[in-house]
Amino acid sequence: MMSGQRRHHRRGGGMTLRSGPALRWGACLSAVAVMLGGCGPYPSPPVPSPTTTRTIGATTLVPPYAGAPAVRDPLPFSVLSGDPCTTALAPAQVRQVLGAEVRGKIDRDESRGPACLWENPVTARVVRVAFATKYRQGLSAVYPSRPPGEERMWRELRVGGFPAVAARQERLSVCTVTGGLADDVAVGVSLVDDAVASGDLCAMTGQAAELVVATLRNRVGR
Repeated sequence: MMSGQRRHHRRGGGMTLRSGPALRWGACLSAVAVMLGGCGPYPSPPVPSPTTTRTIGATTLVPPYAGAPAVRDPLPFSVLSGDPCTTALAPAQVRQVLGAEVRGKIDRDESRGPACLWENPVTARVVRVAFATKYRQGLSAVYPSRPPGEERMWRELRVGGFPAVAARQERLSVCTVTGGLADDVAVGVSLVDDAVASGDLCAMTGQAAELVVATLRNRVGR
């Protein structure tokens, strides 16, 4: 078996190979993007709506828009400065989420803001934290709500006192919680785990997001 690969048994027999977070996150980027505009709070530049502000030579949406709630007691944009591998989760928090203390790896495939991946090499559970630093749309990036369907879920919740959205595509073992830390500041936390039931996965992702938000609050003394 090739180094860095694990065997994964497919239901109904047969076997496939997977190679850690890069391959699995690639599947997320291709499929969840249809639902979320990406696997984190990173949409394409938005289509102008009535909630716009005119700037010289451009039309710019001003968050919150598209039904996203305003953020009370917001955190400063500087809370997302630095490397998420060292600023988003402490080693003990990584162990709490993954059951193992592992080092994070920068997700270099993400060009719209810094992102970090941590993976438990035994269980293959992956947690990813993404800082939305290029497109300053905050939680509005994942609004309006998508219509319900058998293969997707989208729901509002609160994380660390901030408004948030949990979303997942049922055929993928990944859930993403996007938290609005200010009207134009957002962080995305995703969890990948093939062994966790659908409903439980988003609950666990929410718990991981709570840890991230608590860490970011502490960075700015809040």
